[in-house]
Amino acid sequence: MKSTMKFFTYGLIIFSLVINSCAKDGEVGPMGPAGTAGIDGTNAEDGNANVQAFDIYVNKEAWSENLHFGGNNEYRKYTIPADSVGGVELNFFYGAGNVILTYAKPSYASGADYGTQINIKPLPYTSLVSGVSGSFGLLIDYAAQYGSFTLAKTVNGYEPDRITEAEIPDTIEFRIVLIEASNTTSSKSIRPDILNELKSAEVDINDYYAVCDYYGICKN
Repeated sequence: MKSTMKFFTYGLIIFSLVINSCAKDGEVGPMGPAGTAGIDGTNAEDGNANVQAFDIYVNKEAWSENLHFGGNNEYRKYTIPADSVGGVELNFFYGAGNVILTYAKPSYASGADYGTQINIKPLPYTSLVSGVSGSFGLLIDYAAQYGSFTLAKTVNGYEPDRITEAEIPDTIEFRIVLIEASNTTSSKSIRPDILNELKSAEVDINDYYAVCDYYGICKN
């Protein structure tokens, strides 16, 4: 009987020790290895990827001869190469309903009869050019359906007339802004939508720098 009681007592002691050891929190183990760094996210796509600006410099020698286009109207033209505007065929681009904004900054060589540089303006560009031998109205325009610039003197304020070699600016810096809508399926509504957006944002499309600031594409 005593042996049985001893065995029973020892059993209770062992059982109590097991229970107490399980109830206590174990010691904190060593820190595991640090996890690997996450992969960097890709940069967001440019929100104005569908707006591009190009500079084109046209020297005096690049203009065609004076051409007639009805009545007594005459002009010279310069057809814009597609590779100077990122490979875009401008007549098709315009025909699809997108927007082409054009600006010009003509300049005469230093010491020329007609002064030096005239400020950048939107096309159609008209300005009075004065020199020692007289003055005349300069007309620079853009023929969207042909993808070409035109150059002439003006009669009665706008009618184009023959311009002589001496009267052609030595260099004309053209700036072209191509605005393509990517969220419209009807070509008839693209151009008004783009122009209305600019108007709503109070952007003066006659101001090259205002347009560039709006789209974040200004160069200088």
